[in-house]
Amino acid sequence: MRVLLSNGVVKEVVSVEVKPMDVGDGQIVGTEIVFVSANGDKNEYIYNENIPIEETGQRAIDFVNKLYKDGVADFSGEPVEKM
Repeated sequence: MRVLLSNGVVKEVVSVEVKPMDVGDGQIVGTEIVFVSANGDKNEYIYNENIPIEETGQRAIDFVNKLYKDGVADFSGEPVEKM
């Protein structure tokens, strides 16, 4: 699967994981999405903290579904920060 991560950066990924960002004691502060490249590299992003967790979780799931169905997806416009 191919993902456009930012302008001019396309990665071949073998897996994508959406998970809650837990800071301890079960306190969830955001939604994290992790891309694992074909060569084993990981690219980790967290959605903008100004967007409700419910919305970021749904956005991430929708993105992964599109990527799985189409084999390609554009992540460059998502409101995320690289970790």
